[in-house]
Amino acid sequence: MTQRVHVIESHVTSDSLLVTLRGIPFELIVNCAAVVKHFSNSDAIERVNLGGVRNLIEVALDHKARLVQVSTLSVAGENVGGKFPKERRIHENEIFFGQSVENKYINSKIKAEEALIDAVNKRGLDGKIIRVGNLMGRSRDGEFQVNSGTNNFMASIRAYKKLGVFPVSAADVTIDFSPIDEVAKTILLLAKTSKRFTIFHSANSHEVEFGDVIAAMNDFGYSIKMVNDAEFSAKLAEFMADETKNMDVSSLISYNSSDVVTREYILSDNSFSVKALYRLGYKWPITDAKYLARSISSLSTLGFFE
Repeated sequence: MTQRVHVIESHVTSDSLLVTLRGIPFELIVNCAAVVKHFSNSDAIERVNLGGVRNLIEVALDHKARLVQVSTLSVAGENVGGKFPKERRIHENEIFFGQSVENKYINSKIKAEEALIDAVNKRGLDGKIIRVGNLMGRSRDGEFQVNSGTNNFMASIRAYKKLGVFPVSAADVTIDFSPIDEVAKTILLLAKTSKRFTIFHSANSHEVEFGDVIAAMNDFGYSIKMVNDAEFSAKLAEFMADETKNMDVSSLISYNSSDVVTREYILSDNSFSVKALYRLGYKWPITDAKYLARSISSLSTLGFFE
């Protein structure tokens, strides 16, 4: 049987979306549309990230279709002032537990999750939430999306390249590299799971240390020196004082914070979802030196570090 992709011109925020899609048969909606900027002077973030989901909830109910909302592990938010113990993690069975979600993007994604869960509980929506981790280049060739600069992690490694230094105290901090093509596979697998399970985490379980990332950048030809915290803070302060350079390193500003209130990102516990994927016959690829090298090379080709 020949299968075709039919393109329908519309927008998730359109008031006429329900009417536009009525009569077109489908059983599954995967919503990965989002404004990923963390700040905006307009209402675009909430209008798309929350309003779009509310629209799709109505479409899914009208079609009796399953709605899969692609969210982010960033909804874990921040631990402000030591409100939670350092080992606090967000799990697949919780959304808001008192974490700080002042960031416009994160706030909109949490509200979207709450709207979907409310529709599941009160209106019988067949819905799922899949929170994705640190989206990176394709596993087969390291190729990145054109707007990779909107990724907060990517902005930080560009900032380290600009500074030419990296704090050795953070060398053993780990981060997931979740290749976008592998994430897509997990979304399709998890989308087919039983209605009993609503929230999943899609993030590579084989994490890498930040020091490995810096080493890969140095191997590529960039010179980034490991320094102590005092040297790093001094270099960052130098850049921040220069109006021609401060935007290059703004993603690292938390390093230079003089606030007496501590703010730490809350991480995620992905163990339930990792086991679910193993049950479904999937395992995350190991992030090795070759993948890191391909990723850095791809970004350089895009002019990302310029």
